[in-house]
Amino acid sequence: MARYMKFEFLANELLLDIFEYLPSVHLLRSFYNLNLRFNNLLFIHFRSFSLDFRSVSQYDFNLICREYLPSITDHIISLCLSNNDDTPQQIELFLEHNLNIRQFYSLKSLSLYELCSNEIMNKIMFEWKYLPNLTHLTLAGCYLRFNQINTQQLIDNIWSLPKLIYCYLNINFGEFNILIPRVMSLSLKYLFIWGIEHNQHEINALFKQTPYLQHFSILFNYNDEIEQSISSITKLKLCLSRIEENILIKFFENTPNLNHLIIDIWSSTNEILNGYQWENIIRNYLPNLKLFQFRMEFQFKNINNLLNSFKTSFWIEEHNWFIRCHWNSNLIYLYSLPYIFKDFYFDSSMQFKSTCPNDDNYLYYNHVKELKYNISSVLSPIQFLNINHLSIDFPINKNFWSIIPKLDQITSLNVSINNSNVDQSQLQYLISKIPHLDSLSFNLSTSILVFELINVPIRRLDLQGYNQYFNDEQCRSLIGIQCEILFIKIKNRHISIDLVRNMINLRILNIQCEDDNFDETKQDELIIWLKEHLPLTCIVTRDFIFHSDIRIWIR
Repeated sequence: MARYMKFEFLANELLLDIFEYLPSVHLLRSFYNLNLRFNNLLFIHFRSFSLDFRSVSQYDFNLICREYLPSITDHIISLCLSNNDDTPQQIELFLEHNLNIRQFYSLKSLSLYELCSNEIMNKIMFEWKYLPNLTHLTLAGCYLRFNQINTQQLIDNIWSLPKLIYCYLNINFGEFNILIPRVMSLSLKYLFIWGIEHNQHEINALFKQTPYLQHFSILFNYNDEIEQSISSITKLKLCLSRIEENILIKFFENTPNLNHLIIDIWSSTNEILNGYQWENIIRNYLPNLKLFQFRMEFQFKNINNLLNSFKTSFWIEEHNWFIRCHWNSNLIYLYSLPYIFKDFYFDSSMQFKSTCPNDDNYLYYNHVKELKYNISSVLSPIQFLNINHLSIDFPINKNFWSIIPKLDQITSLNVSINNSNVDQSQLQYLISKIPHLDSLSFNLSTSILVFELINVPIRRLDLQGYNQYFNDEQCRSLIGIQCEILFIKIKNRHISIDLVRNMINLRILNIQCEDDNFDETKQDELIIWLKEHLPLTCIVTRDFIFHSDIRIWIR
């Protein structure tokens, strides 16, 4: 007779291992306040793992903020809040529960996503200075209409955090996108700045005010020389839209201890440095460089001459650094091997060449998580085994299945169809072969109603890529689809009421409404109407940037 051990009889170490695989929201709902032992185990867990509220339902978020968080704030070391499409207005809702950042006294890591409120950013900025242990700060996808004074205040406030080691900033300040701290940080070692390009003047100031910087990534727009030496930097990533050898030399003269360099270039011209020029820079200005990884996109030029410049003894024998290029009639993509970037564009007309002595080396692009795949008429030996997000043009041919032989890691699929004669069964077959598909979106210039083909559970469905608005009858076909998040264009606002009422699993509805007459100078008539006709629990907002998008957080 089989014997079964009760869950609560498992050792603490084993329970903590199990907790690592469960979302933090589910952990709190399932185990908090069962008994003192489980409470203590949760406290131990949250000393190492984040309380991440991305993609949580409104019901669960309200419940945790009301019932659980007030009594465990001292035990949370990492907190993530987000106003993205999955959880619109979440940060505002967090504050409405009379919670504030300073209550999380033990917090070491704070992440805020897509915060677009000046008032709330100022409030949180004032509070994080009361977090004595804060070492990691992420502000991602934030759009703020700060004036120059407030922008400067935010940057100085960040650089004043006494223990801050890691900082990721992706902020658009509108008119005042200047990022020059006036105070010095003696703790910052890892700094990543994205969103807009920054010039040498700003980078000089960053180096001067961040003297212990070790890892640095930035979108770089050079128009002057780097004056500030920063010998502490050992890893550097530069993203550039153009390149000049003399400017790069001046830059690298100030980073003598660099041992890992990543270069990402997209150029609308044929300006590019060949292997001889890079060899000169590395030999003379980067003596400690051990790892050089790059990706460069530029207009077509002589392939053979370019490849030969990377075949010298410096590349092949001294460093064992190999490169590959693929090209079509317009563009060349040149990159180091193995390919280390997370995204890749695979075009049907591409040809490939490399400097590898054996062409069978480096054929697995295992770092690529996001692949855009266009119809391939030529069988390629390159394979992508770890794709999470796939964008694909239909129809596809048999070559697809050899280039992407594994679909088990794909969670997000974007389908483009420009031909109304496409075989719809092929699309349905592909969808059925992706076992963990979570998100499905379409870009269609035809009238195919592909959502009628969907017979697998999809958490997120995006139909806003259609070139039409859906009427009442078409939207009724959606009722049976068990998705939680829906993006759709609708003929009239009344359809949104039916979708909210009848799609029982729906928790987020993002609509573009044909009868929306939004005028920024007037009252938002559609938002007022929706709030009057939807359940009181629905949170209804207009997207701060894309004004045609209405976001409804239902449950």
